[in-house]
Amino acid sequence: MSPTPRALLIVAIAALAAAGPASAHTRAPAVALDVSLRVTEAPAGVHARVLDGDRALRLRVDPPGRVVVEGYLHEPMLRFGPGGAWVNRASPTAATEKLTAEGSGWRQLRSEPELTWHDHRLAPPRGLASRAAWTLPLSTGELRGVFVRAKRPSPWPWLAGALVAFAAVGAAAHWAPHCRRDEASGLAAAAALAALAASAAFATGDAIARVGQWVDVAAAAVLALVALWALSLGSWAVRGWVTTLVGAVAAAISLGSLSVFWHGFVISSLPASLARLATEAAVVCGLSAAVLAVAIGEKR
Repeated sequence: MSPTPRALLIVAIAALAAAGPASAHTRAPAVALDVSLRVTEAPAGVHARVLDGDRALRLRVDPPGRVVVEGYLHEPMLRFGPGGAWVNRASPTAATEKLTAEGSGWRQLRSEPELTWHDHRLAPPRGLASRAAWTLPLSTGELRGVFVRAKRPSPWPWLAGALVAFAAVGAAAHWAPHCRRDEASGLAAAAALAALAASAAFATGDAIARVGQWVDVAAAAVLALVALWALSLGSWAVRGWVTTLVGAVAAAISLGSLSVFWHGFVISSLPASLARLATEAAVVCGLSAAVLAVAIGEKR
């Protein structure tokens, strides 16, 4: 088979991967942040958590307690109680936060006394150097917390590691040409497994992971199965195409997570260093597998 379609396939996948983040809106899932929000104090019977991946506040009130969240003007905005969670239609803050359309009276949002919403009072202050306090007024007291800015990691060690890995792949292909096909297929399998580990860690680490994150997990799982199956194929005509596709797609899936290398807080169920390692392995192994498979095809 001609290698040209394989090269075009890589270009097409790269273009789609680049277009995805460019067209994403500001509410796209985040995998890494510079500032983390923490709850440090809450009134009795009130349970609150800030969801870093979406910077939303999740608040729950133990029954039969009753709590009112005040708005910017200290007007009643949200009400939690035995009947559930309610929003005040006359609250300017509720309208600003898009919790309800302007009107009058209370509208029920949930049948349980629990709600997750975006509150602009939890937006990190500009010029935050290290940490700052935040408060949210409640009828039973105040919900208190802190903004914490993490030190940004240096991307240079990870870049150096990627360059060393690319050099090692090239050297192995040069000095052991008879192993190139197995090398390319093995790299594709490693890329798919790394992409699966990274995407699953990001999805499970985000308390309100969106559909797109789970789609990435499913795609990486399918890629891993296909890559492992391809290792058993004897015909390079088929295995070469599979290797090119798996490598390119695994790298493309992980390109959207490169922000983990320049933000301090990584939203992942894995430690930050392991999440970064899995992301880098998926990109490096995936690109190496795809390029090597094309090179093998050119020399046939």
